[in-house]
Amino acid sequence: MAAPLAVCLLAQRPARRDLVVAGALLAFTALLLAAGDDGFAQLERGWVVLLTGSLVIVLAVGRPRGFVTATLAAVGGAAAAAALLMGATRLTTAKIAGMAEQHYFLQTRQLLDLLAPVGSDLRESAQQSIQTGLAVFGDFLPGIVLLQTLAALALAWALYQRVAREPEREPLPPLAAFRFNDHLIWGVALSLLVVVLPWLGWARDLGGNSLVFFGGLYLVRGVAVLAAVAIATGFTGAAAYAVAVVGTALLWWLLAPAALLLGLTDTLVDWRLRLARVIQNSRGQP
Repeated sequence: MAAPLAVCLLAQRPARRDLVVAGALLAFTALLLAAGDDGFAQLERGWVVLLTGSLVIVLAVGRPRGFVTATLAAVGGAAAAAALLMGATRLTTAKIAGMAEQHYFLQTRQLLDLLAPVGSDLRESAQQSIQTGLAVFGDFLPGIVLLQTLAALALAWALYQRVAREPEREPLPPLAAFRFNDHLIWGVALSLLVVVLPWLGWARDLGGNSLVFFGGLYLVRGVAVLAAVAIATGFTGAAAYAVAVVGTALLWWLLAPAALLLGLTDTLVDWRLRLARVIQNSRGQP
């Protein structure tokens, strides 16, 4: 988050304060990247460097002012560069998954040492559950990292509006207005095709991870549709947020597929446009 925020500050006509803040953020990023010496930490450093470089190119060459266009282009460029480097160095997704599982297992083992003694039944069951979860996490690590990167860029974009003396880029859109190019539905279709077709088994890992990424995008788009419905019905404020958090925690298994379906079908139906028309008709407007 710190490095993208610094890039956003520098990719305009920065004031003196912006330069100072950007320099401090870059120094902080370098300090964080210097920590850790295992293989997974090195991968994290490489990804941050690729993402920062891609964001610099996007903001300097394309000069997009909106969040969605800029960040999707930056993440796509960084992902393409990472794929090329993986091909050149023969680094496979399986090896990355192994390094990620080992890295996070060592971290969770420290927590287990505090909560459960060695040899206890609780520790054994917890350790097996953690290993199973980490195996699934490792298999879909690239897709998850891309989604986490978008979330970090969203936070950096929002902070940029507050930190910059005179921000030149458009503010982060509200959740209810979140949308992106409808052609990205082809990413879902092609990813699903790669996963389903048996003779494309060699690319199944790539298809699965891209399906996680595009599925996450459309899940957020479905949540945006639900947010627009809530606003239209007057269900807003602190109480609405509390109900949404509790409901999501209890009914995530139902709400997540529903939001994903709404997001996918929004490409064809445009639910928010239909909602606006219903509101206009109810008010008797032409």
